[in-house]
Amino acid sequence: MHIKAILFDLDGTLIDSYKDIGIHLNRTLRDFKRQEVDIEEVKHMVGGGARELLRRFFQDGLLERALMVFREYYMKDPVIYTQPFEGIRELLEEAKVRGIKLAVVTNKMESLSKAILQKLGMAEYFSAVIGGDTLSEKKPSPLPVLEALRRVDTLPSKAIIVGDTEADLRAGRLAGVKRGLAQWGYVKVQEEVPDFELQNPLDLAKFF
Repeated sequence: MHIKAILFDLDGTLIDSYKDIGIHLNRTLRDFKRQEVDIEEVKHMVGGGARELLRRFFQDGLLERALMVFREYYMKDPVIYTQPFEGIRELLEEAKVRGIKLAVVTNKMESLSKAILQKLGMAEYFSAVIGGDTLSEKKPSPLPVLEALRRVDTLPSKAIIVGDTEADLRAGRLAGVKRGLAQWGYVKVQEEVPDFELQNPLDLAKFF
């Protein structure tokens, strides 16, 4: 299979970010006088976006306020420990040389996602960044995937989505693109069956 575009999930696929998410979660919990969490546990909570994360700790009455606080902390300090996973920079460079179009499809807010990519010096590689708040629906809806394909002007049959969660694989299936499971990520997949299991980012180079 030769592809023309790769759509990447962000957290747990392009970037190892759970520690920063955990730091900002704990700052928020402290502000509301809630018990803090073990940051290592946050690794298994990532993927659904900030609202889904905070829903674990706040009832509807407080959820919106907590969400605002969390997002303020995160936007103020988007990169503390976050780094791209090993092999990601090399893969992005190789894709750029080969003329492969790249996009991010994440459930993280678009503005925050762009800020993180900018801070890490990765923004230049991506023709599109679709966040959880870019459209009316987020993954596992296929809409963000289809919008990313539209922006990179690529047919579903010529693209692959790479992610580490059920939502990534389901969104890809519903959009009609091949799906690669990022085994290096925070992997939480039980129901969806990926088309490819990728042990490290450079495994994607075989599709160029």
